[in-house]
Amino acid sequence: MRIKYLFTILLLAACNGLFSQKSPEILNHYQNEYQTFKEFLNYSQKVKGDTNINVLFYYIDIEIGVYAPWVEGDVSILFEPVVANLNTVSINLNSSLNVDAISAPAESFYQDNDLIVITLDGDYNPGDQLEITVSYHGIPVLAGGYKGMRYESHGNGEPIIATLSTPYLAHYWYPCKDGPEDKPDSMYMDITLPDEVINGQELMGISNGVLENVIDNGDTKTFQWRHRYPIVTYYIMAAVSNYVHFQEQFNGTGGETFPLEYYVFQENLASAQNGVSQLPDAIQFFSDIFGTYPFSEEKYGMTQLGFYGAIENQTNTIQNNLSASWFMTSVHELAHMWFGDMITLADWHHCWLNEGFATYSEALWDEHEAGFDAYKQNMQTNEYWNGGTLYLQNAADTFNTFQSIYYTKGAYTVHMLRGVLGDNMFFDALKDYTQNPDFAYKNASTYDLQQSFENSSGMDLDFFFEQWIYDEYWPFYHYNYAQGANNNLSVVIYQAQEGLYGYRPVFEMPVRIYVSFTDNSDTTVIAWNDQQTQQFEFDLNKEVNDVQIDPDKWILRKTMYQPSIPVGITRQSGADLITVFPNPFSDRLTIIFPGVVQVDKPIKIFNGQGQLVQEKVLRSGTSMMEWDGTDFGGDKLKPGIYYLEISSVEFTGLRKIILSR
Repeated sequence: MRIKYLFTILLLAACNGLFSQKSPEILNHYQNEYQTFKEFLNYSQKVKGDTNINVLFYYIDIEIGVYAPWVEGDVSILFEPVVANLNTVSINLNSSLNVDAISAPAESFYQDNDLIVITLDGDYNPGDQLEITVSYHGIPVLAGGYKGMRYESHGNGEPIIATLSTPYLAHYWYPCKDGPEDKPDSMYMDITLPDEVINGQELMGISNGVLENVIDNGDTKTFQWRHRYPIVTYYIMAAVSNYVHFQEQFNGTGGETFPLEYYVFQENLASAQNGVSQLPDAIQFFSDIFGTYPFSEEKYGMTQLGFYGAIENQTNTIQNNLSASWFMTSVHELAHMWFGDMITLADWHHCWLNEGFATYSEALWDEHEAGFDAYKQNMQTNEYWNGGTLYLQNAADTFNTFQSIYYTKGAYTVHMLRGVLGDNMFFDALKDYTQNPDFAYKNASTYDLQQSFENSSGMDLDFFFEQWIYDEYWPFYHYNYAQGANNNLSVVIYQAQEGLYGYRPVFEMPVRIYVSFTDNSDTTVIAWNDQQTQQFEFDLNKEVNDVQIDPDKWILRKTMYQPSIPVGITRQSGADLITVFPNPFSDRLTIIFPGVVQVDKPIKIFNGQGQLVQEKVLRSGTSMMEWDGTDFGGDKLKPGIYYLEISSVEFTGLRKIILSR
């Protein structure tokens, strides 16, 4: 659902006055979209799907009003109890729609706001299968005035009706157990419409799966769609308009063959045909890296809306238009067939699993088409410099849901995971995840993703997920380097983000250090950085020209070359002979040298950023001194890491000390 990403960025920017050049219509679109999310999230916290049942199948048989909003029909729901002695079930249905009857084994029912509460005719147990048919009718309303079963027009006032159901809005137009937690094994949909031709094109009803039959009822037609894969309720869709239909056959390198079906407005036919010309290449590319297209026994389809953005309805994406300018959105929605549709998030706390992987897939497509530089440029657009965790802590906090973090930082986190594992291990683990029978056509959480990648790679990835999924922000690497007489290179990395509100002082990551030499050659070495200040030594046997930290941005970070940071002297052992206590200290630090010094010894104190704080002198004839860390010119030093640099003929060294309060 790439439109959510666009909506959030522009909405938040508009609130700050940054997008005043955008038209009022665009800003109104995003504000309405935000209101929709507020509404469905409030709903999801108040009304949960019935956890006592497991839904197996939906048969949705509906008639849809074309020139005025209304819907009526019968929805059969096959389910089984997951608890003993089940005698009451509840089904979600928006209160704007009226239930006319419910078949046996329902004994009675009543509507309570957005719930149908059903009393069964007896007690049922796990292993039993029950089927009820809910007959209903009504005028569907829109959540936030924006999503649900929505009526618009195109061309010369020609109708377009489409369901926008993500992520808790399926119950706004048909009775179901709504939400991501329960995927039926399959679903059938019959859509009955007036038998009409509008501006030369037949009125059609479109849904998921395969159109197996069109029944001529005289003055109406019924379009019978059959989808025989597990599907979450909010990806079940219906769209109605006087579409032009065109198709092509996809012939995969693995032998899979299925149709690509497109339903577009007549006035946009030429631009749509051009806009989807690369789609078979994208399907093949994603099939190569993610595994075979998940619904290859049926189809991949795209249906034009003419409004809104796009939703990744299973086997049939709905999208504003299919022109070439929308192709990257088409790529994003296609990737959702693996991430969101086939593997559905366990709940909306894990929404980054959908949007992060789909957004990252756009960068993979750029890399496939134009190389690694294009990939890097794409990833730069996903840099995220604000707080917030990818794991949605509170799904009731509507302001923090479906913001750009889940698209941008989500994608960048997948990119960083690739950087940690390396290409071969990453892509092997990615395919292992998508093809894992525990998740494919089922649900998965962030924990499941981590376990799958750990099993595939053999690596413990707790450090990575704890930092980048469950914590927030990013590291700020200050660094310096020096080269010794034997061409050994010393590089110091200092993570300078400590002291910023909410930032962790240390991000543990493998850091790529790029080294260029005076002979125009270069190399990249990897250092495991797990300390706030850390020095690394490399024997490179060449004269160094320049050093850069993570130039390809495999880490969401900022860097700064800081020549004032002490570097290159910790290799010498003299400082180890010096005793400092207590360490950490709160006021005075005692420094003891190994024996009485014969000459004055200068001592410099640096803060963790390499800035000189104070200079002192240990006078000859003494072996001990104190450093008062509580007051310097009336200003208190901030708690943190400091360094004592001792330099003399006998020895030179650097000692880390910690000032606490």
